Amino acid sequence: MSRNSKYVVVLVLIVFLFSFYALASASNLGIRNLREGTEGADVKELQSKLNELGYEVGVDGLFGPQTAAQVKQFQSEYGLSADGIVGSQTLFALKKLTELVEHRVQPGESIYILARRYNTSIAEIKDLNKLDSDIIRAGQKLKIPSPALGGSGGEEVYINVSYQVRVGDSLSVLASRYNSSVNKIMEKNNLTSNNIRAGQEIKIPRRLEPIDVKRTAVTQQRSQFIWPARGRITSGYGYRTHPITNRRQLHTGIDIALPTGTPVKAAASGRVINSTWLSGFGYTVIIEHDEGKETLYAHNSRLVVNAGDEVRQGEVIAYSGSTGQSTGPHLHFEIRVNDNPVDPKKKLPR
Repeated sequence: MSRNSKYVVVLVLIVFLFSFYALASASNLGIRNLREGTEGADVKELQSKLNELGYEVGVDGLFGPQTAAQVKQFQSEYGLSADGIVGSQTLFALKKLTELVEHRVQPGESIYILARRYNTSIAEIKDLNKLDSDIIRAGQKLKIPSPALGGSGGEEVYINVSYQVRVGDSLSVLASRYNSSVNKIMEKNNLTSNNIRAGQEIKIPRRLEPIDVKRTAVTQQRSQFIWPARGRITSGYGYRTHPITNRRQLHTGIDIALPTGTPVKAAASGRVINSTWLSGFGYTVIIEHDEGKETLYAHNSRLVVNAGDEVRQGEVIAYSGSTGQSTGPHLHFEIRVNDNPVDPKKKLPR
């Protein structure tokens, strides 16, 4: 083999390896199946979408055990095969669930009508738009969760994948590989012919496999509770260094920043079993619910219920404050199941 021929072989090998690396490290969610051990910007995007839906996972671009566990939980809740692998159907669910519809309220429409039309709940619409009542007015713009994943009426759902053309690629090959079509790729990239060249950057609309989503009991349990107050979460559930004792310990609930005097509502109907001062928690209310569940509301400035009272979901039970071991006005909220604390965000509406 001549010297020039060797140079050509090496050059082709370098181009191939570079193209393979570009494919493996692509930043767009959807270019490859994601599973434990993968990493990159697409993993980071996946983690962001999971967080957006209320699944707590670090956004670090590393598909580790925590991400795998949250993916499996998501898949289980939405009737998917809980294998921890993010493929076409899991992507379809993620895309649809994180899409929002903007709706301008028409005369005669109510929040109940919109919830029925878009196959969602009144609570989700109110939470998404930070509404304090069910009253809406004509002309008002509302964000609505995307329509149900099942019953999409044959709608095709695509996710755009950034791709660098490799030697030997053609539009027909790429269309087959990404469940797309030559016409859609040409339209997306404003191509006047189906000629593409190695190194060219294009967008490929990848069609996702539709699914008929059936939420399981896990999701039904999540909707049993409502948020006790609206505010920014300043500390989530999990291990942390306590801001006062400086000791690392389990934070058994979530902290919601609230101005002093904000109404605190019962997250679910039940019986008040404690309404008093508790060491560390300050003025605290504990409510007992069905199936061994309890909710706890701490650091309040004033309590308005007594032990033994029956309360309804949404009823004001206290007013927020900063009593007990607290660095500022906020509500410490817990959900306990059989006396064991669980992450409230996994039980609350998303």
